Amino acid sequence: MNSDAPLGHRLIEADGIIISHIKDTYTKGRVVRDQFRELLDTYAIDVIAVEESLQAFRRGLSSAKTLSTLSRFNGIVCFIAQDEFEKEVNMLGVVASRKSVGIKIDRKNKKENPIKEQVLDWVKKHPDFKDFSWPMKTLASGPRKGQTIYDKQCYDIADAAVICICQMQLEQ
Repeated sequence: MNSDAPLGHRLIEADGIIISHIKDTYTKGRVVRDQFRELLDTYAIDVIAVEESLQAFRRGLSSAKTLSTLSRFNGIVCFIAQDEFEKEVNMLGVVASRKSVGIKIDRKNKKENPIKEQVLDWVKKHPDFKDFSWPMKTLASGPRKGQTIYDKQCYDIADAAVICICQMQLEQ
C-alpha cells in the first residue's frame, strides 16, 4: 500500500503466496524469498509490517505443534523480509491492529459469523479495497458443487490489509 496516496487510492497490490501444498520448510522459504524479490524488482519498499505470531493457546484452535510451526515460519519470513528489503520488520499484534483500525468483532455469534468472515467483510468495505477483485473459486464437488465462493487466500489478504492499514495509522 502507498501511505502517501489519498484514502481510497492507497492499494497497490494484494495477493497471497500459496505454499500450503509444499511440505518442506526450506522450499517454502525459497518461494517466499522469490516472491519478495519480485516485489523488490517492481516497487520501492519503505516499511514492512508483519502480524505477530499467536502467543497463547485458545481452546478449539491451534495445537502446540501448530503454534510452534507457525511461529518458526513467521520468524523465517521476517528474516527473509529484513534481509531482502534491508528494512526493519515491524511486528503488530492482530487483536490490537483490528481494534486500532476500528474493527469491532462480534464474539457472541462466532459460529454464525466467524471472526475471519467479519474481518474480510470489514476490509471489503474499506475505501482502499472498494475496487479490489477478490480471488474466487467455484466448488467442483460436494453438496455445494458449482457454487462460487471466496478463495481461502482472501482471509490472509484481509488479515494483511488490517496490518497494513494499522501500520499506516501508526506512521501518521
